[in-house]
Amino acid sequence: MRDRPLRELSIRELGALLDEEAAHWEAELHWDFSVVRTAVGGGVQRGTLSGRALTDDTRAVAYSYYLVDSGRTIVGSIFAGRAHRGRGLEERLATAVIADARGDRRCARLECQTLFCTAPGVNASFAEAAFTSRPRHYMVLDLHRSFPPGEARLPPGYRFRPVRRADLHAVAEIVYRSHVGSIDAALNLTYATPASCRNFVDTLVLRAGCGRFDGEASRLIEGPKGAAGVLLASRLAGTNGHVCQVSVVPEAQGQGFGRALMLVALRAFDRQGLSTATLSVTSDNEPAHRLYELLGFRVHREFAAHAWLRPPGRIDLPS
Repeated sequence: MRDRPLRELSIRELGALLDEEAAHWEAELHWDFSVVRTAVGGGVQRGTLSGRALTDDTRAVAYSYYLVDSGRTIVGSIFAGRAHRGRGLEERLATAVIADARGDRRCARLECQTLFCTAPGVNASFAEAAFTSRPRHYMVLDLHRSFPPGEARLPPGYRFRPVRRADLHAVAEIVYRSHVGSIDAALNLTYATPASCRNFVDTLVLRAGCGRFDGEASRLIEGPKGAAGVLLASRLAGTNGHVCQVSVVPEAQGQGFGRALMLVALRAFDRQGLSTATLSVTSDNEPAHRLYELLGFRVHREFAAHAWLRPPGRIDLPS
């Protein structure tokens, strides 16, 4: 088994593994991975994608990659083909890619969420490399079996309306304010600043960064003092709707806005004939986790969020 930089591989050597990965995540997570597969394949063809692959005589059997993006480096998939799992290949790749990324002069902050990893033991590789980590859950609701009861009701003076392009600044502000001082903001640079939240919102709504944006299921709550809450949804696959983000400003929390937004989205998914709804949540976020369970979501996959800052910097989590 050879350990090779991705820049040395041809698409002929990696293509079959990428096809297997796309089929795997669609079956496992109800996630159409074709866009990611195309992007990764393009990077390999151009020789610009950083990462490593383990190959036998003719093809790749496992691979991982990393990207430099807006002030941080992100480790993507850590994937082994089905016939090669359980042999420690993913852990070997994770250790090597972490070392490569840290050796890149552009890397001041390194993050990874191990949702797209085929070995739970990889989380130990991040612990050994002194990352700060917290568990997360990928949750699924079967819309045919467990549709939540109740109506999406708001207090007097508040109303739902669609999310428009002109709202994106306000939406980003809601997302940012709802995450100030949170574990998610400490581990994921996406939520750390107003600018990063705006980039995140633009990516979801304008650039299909997490599946095709679903304007029918996405809603803004508007009140006497302006926007108070938002839910952004997407279509991850043909029959699966995904809740990308649900946020409520601090002063409006505790009034049932999160539940109301979720009910609107789930009913929109149902009207569109979707079979499932999915979302991910940090396990420590007990109010959100409890809400999702009451709505019928169940934990489908456990993974983790990992973050590391180049010393003397460090990741400080709220107590």
